[in-house]
Amino acid sequence: MTSKDWAVTLMAIAAVFGDGSAVRPQNRAGSWLDEAKPASWNKPGAAIPAAPTLQGSVDPRCRETARPPQLEEDMRLHEQGWDLVGTYQGGWQMLVIGGTAGYDGMCRPRQYQNFVFVDGVYAGTLSPRLMDSRMDGALERVFLQGAGRLTADYARYGEKDALCCPSRTTHVVFSIATDHVLQPVSTSTSTR
Repeated sequence: MTSKDWAVTLMAIAAVFGDGSAVRPQNRAGSWLDEAKPASWNKPGAAIPAAPTLQGSVDPRCRETARPPQLEEDMRLHEQGWDLVGTYQGGWQMLVIGGTAGYDGMCRPRQYQNFVFVDGVYAGTLSPRLMDSRMDGALERVFLQGAGRLTADYARYGEKDALCCPSRTTHVVFSIATDHVLQPVSTSTSTR
């Protein structure tokens, strides 16, 4: 093993064991999920937010995993700097599209968001703040349930949860108001 290999190995060990960050999340980004009926952060006529600029370079192999724009709504997100991640979901005149500003070392989305469109109109996001994979409040699944209704599941980490294994899930019911605005209706949390 070369000295460079040893240095990389030691840095990896320090990152994992040095400060405990590999064991428990360092923020409470999902705290809005603790409210029985969260206040709506989406507003009528809002513009699609631009992707934040992250420090450092993006591994080109991660960027290759991004989905190319296929829909007009994809193009609108891409123009705002978002890499499209995962498949889009559509039905009942709704589209849910994931976008990320960056990636972690394993090419998981960092600073990501899911955007909802209704009849081609931007209706809002599925979180009031950007999310990171393997952190509290990270969106895991979205289910379209009919005209104007969808649910989303978010990872919830306890103080002693390892990053691989959140101990709870919060389910959020959303509705689409008549003015094409996405609004949270209720939350419920269950253990895994």
